Amino acid sequence: MKRKSVKSRVRLQPYVPDEVSKRLEAVCASTNVTESAFVTSALQQRLDGTNDMTLILRRLNRLGGAIARVHRDLEVYTEAFGVFVRHALAHTPNVPEARRDEMRARAEDRYKRFLEHVVEQYSGGRRFLDDLPHETVGNDAELDELAKNVVDQRET
Repeated sequence: MKRKSVKSRVRLQPYVPDEVSKRLEAVCASTNVTESAFVTSALQQRLDGTNDMTLILRRLNRLGGAIARVHRDLEVYTEAFGVFVRHALAHTPNVPEARRDEMRARAEDRYKRFLEHVVEQYSGGRRFLDDLPHETVGNDAELDELAKNVVDQRET
């Protein structure tokens, strides 16, 4: 590779297949960008790890983490609801016919208080799941390594 310096720029002369050269010329002509600017941008993205593949993998990782948290939350809510129903049915006494209207009115009053409590908790930003431990799905270092491996596999 022969390099000549011109005003803090280095001339590179890599060899590429003819079809790649034609595609490069076509893209540069249609976007009104010089080949040097296009190649410089592509190399910077590749070397900095900011290409589309890396960004897509980061977004997919975040979406995957969000879906995992939603799935976990749903499982916890489902289990908590099942335990609550089992507990409520085990401790609810049979009500004589004469007192059923009175008990329905009490139940309605308790239900309204329950809803008010739920609204108060929810609007305050507090959730039942906040009391449970959270697990980490992945971090940026793991994602960068994954992206590097994917790009390396595509090159081989």
